[in-house]
Amino acid sequence: MTDDEVLAVQRIAVTPAQRLVVALAAVHAARATAIRRLTLDDLDMPNRRITIAGHGQRLGELPHQALLAWLDQRRATWPKTPNRHVLINAKTALGTGPVSPEYLKRHLLHHGVYLERIYGDRVLHEALTVGTDPLHLALVFNLSHTAASRYAAIAQNLLDDQIEQTAEIRPEGRAGALDGCP
Repeated sequence: MTDDEVLAVQRIAVTPAQRLVVALAAVHAARATAIRRLTLDDLDMPNRRITIAGHGQRLGELPHQALLAWLDQRRATWPKTPNRHVLINAKTALGTGPVSPEYLKRHLLHHGVYLERIYGDRVLHEALTVGTDPLHLALVFNLSHTAASRYAAIAQNLLDDQIEQTAEIRPEGRAGALDGCP
């Protein structure tokens, strides 16, 4: 994501529910459907663990804070709801189902926040930071081997391009500090 896109997301995601959705996508690479289906049983707040789409993991600081804020608002707004889903609204608070896909579209997509873009950026960031190992990506984000391989290949191409650009910038005839020359 570009810096402008990140700033736009920060400007748009102002409610506790919006911030929670963005935090889950940005930190845990959670997809929209997984976020909508997340239940209170998937949260272990004292141990700071979360299970997203059947994949248990440590809860990051940003989503932890966003969850606390949203759960406070949820309890204050719908104290007696029977709904076990984390995200609820006035309609779903009366039942037991998740919010609709339209809920996320209305609150984020229609304002220019693309969860799939945030999700992809998170996976790619991991590949660029930790390494382009598809197995690591598959395990961390619960990806298929095909998807993990695609992200790893994209990351490797970006890293290769960066190496080539760095080599082109270095003046001819001067050895770099890593070349082993005195």
